[in-house]
Amino acid sequence: MARVIDIEEKKERIKIDFPYERELVDVVRTLPDRWFDRTSKCWFVPLQHLNYVIDRLDGYHFKFSPRLRRFRADGDHDQQVKPAVPEVPEGTWTISRLNQAARMALQKRFDAPVWIVGELQDFDKNRASRYRTFFFDLVERPFAGATEVAKLKAVLFERHRNKIFKKLGDNNLELGDGMAVRLSGKVDLYARNGRYQIIVEDIDPAYTAGEIELNRERVFQALKKKGIEADNRRRPWPDCPLRVGLITSFESDAYNDFVHQLRESGRGFSIAAHDANVQGVHTERSVLRALKYFETNADDFDVVAIIRGGGSRSELAYFDTEAIGEAVCRHPLKIVCGVGHQRDICLLDLIAESTKTPTAAAEQVVRRVDGFVDDLHQTYESIARLGAKKVADCRQGLVRQGASLERQVISKLGVERQRQERMEAAVGEVGRRLLQRQRRVVDDAQRALYRSGQRCAERRRRAVDRATRELSMRRLSRRFERRRQALENLVEELRKSTRRDTNFARQRLEFLEEQLTLVDPRRILERGFAVVRDERGVIRSRDQIAVGHDFDVLLGDGVLRARRVDDEQPQQQQASGDAALAESVD
Repeated sequence: MARVIDIEEKKERIKIDFPYERELVDVVRTLPDRWFDRTSKCWFVPLQHLNYVIDRLDGYHFKFSPRLRRFRADGDHDQQVKPAVPEVPEGTWTISRLNQAARMALQKRFDAPVWIVGELQDFDKNRASRYRTFFFDLVERPFAGATEVAKLKAVLFERHRNKIFKKLGDNNLELGDGMAVRLSGKVDLYARNGRYQIIVEDIDPAYTAGEIELNRERVFQALKKKGIEADNRRRPWPDCPLRVGLITSFESDAYNDFVHQLRESGRGFSIAAHDANVQGVHTERSVLRALKYFETNADDFDVVAIIRGGGSRSELAYFDTEAIGEAVCRHPLKIVCGVGHQRDICLLDLIAESTKTPTAAAEQVVRRVDGFVDDLHQTYESIARLGAKKVADCRQGLVRQGASLERQVISKLGVERQRQERMEAAVGEVGRRLLQRQRRVVDDAQRALYRSGQRCAERRRRAVDRATRELSMRRLSRRFERRRQALENLVEELRKSTRRDTNFARQRLEFLEEQLTLVDPRRILERGFAVVRDERGVIRSRDQIAVGHDFDVLLGDGVLRARRVDDEQPQQQQASGDAALAESVD
């Protein structure tokens, strides 16, 4: 589609039509009073700015419509066209012309696309913005992780982006921040702000894939140089790894597949998931934080699984860092890796227990538990067999011992029976002698008891006679007199105590009456104060009494009945009204 500048004389406006190009849109936006029509997808500028529009768009390869050429050939339009900006002195450059000249010189020097290598920076934010054109930086570093030594602005238009993304997808790659790339494009200068940039048109997927492999090998060799590359892989599995630590993106497909596989096993797994970014530039920091957590709480877990779903090789490259590799190698727990699909590989596959998918990682853990349970069952069965054999041997021994014991018991019972018969005969004779002896003792005790009872009864009888003689009226009179005298003394003490308490209570009452008199409100009213009240109670503010409402004024010698009138009435009328309404009430 061509770039055309047309004119609509009846509507007195200029029409600018061109295919979308971000740079050219920015230039058109600098035109005075311009606006964009979404229906026709064209820009419009008032006719009075015609000369400025033609001058501003010069160099952008616009064609003039036949109507515009006829309009410019007609000399009468000169009076209608007004200059939009002051005239530039001869020999002076405008900024736009200078930038445009520099752009043309740069395009002339680099008239063909060039290949350039660098590391992507600020690329990921373009996906979030969903702009059709991507703006990012290419940086140069002497080696991975070093400080950048140069930077170049890059632009990727939609038509080139689709082609590049398809080529990367065919090679199982995806662009992201921190990736090393080899790009082809045109060297350009953005005339609006003088920005030097490259317009990306193509990419070399083989270079990116090779850089990923080289970086992974470099990191692995660094771990190997430290002698730790196989430490975690050689770490033995726990006997029964039921306490599983999980590092992945929470509620992702990988998380759901892993947890589902463990639950389907029917074993009593305990899963603690630590949410982590498993793609993008934040992968390293997030995974290291999760590994540190499980290292700190190593006593609470048996094994740690690092998983994520399948993705491009470039996404898996975020795991290929020396910091993650060293943390995994030195980790006190056995680590299982389930990152990617069958054809994918990352650093974790070289230094940890490697499985190709999250489901396979879960199956590996389940197999370890199943193996432990199988061994346990075999041990139980072996113990059961040995126990059954031991029980059978013991049963046969018990049968033999029982027969021998039975014979011994029968023999012993015969001997004991004879002994018992002899003892029974001897005990019967001794019992008869003892019984006769005890009978004589009982008879003697009965006779002695009878004699003792008679003597005791006689002593009691003599005591009763003495008490009867001693119980006379004179003794009773003396006893009653002592009791009466004690009773009178108690009555006198009670009377004195009552008089004392009564006097104290009377003094207390007089004191309280005096205090009550001092605080009596009538004494305050007698000094000239008054209390205003109505049927609702005491009135403390004039706003509580409505105009025309009756109220009482309590004085020291009686009550006045009053009514409130409007405050705006003349004072004399109010005074006369108050006199007429006042009423004394005793």
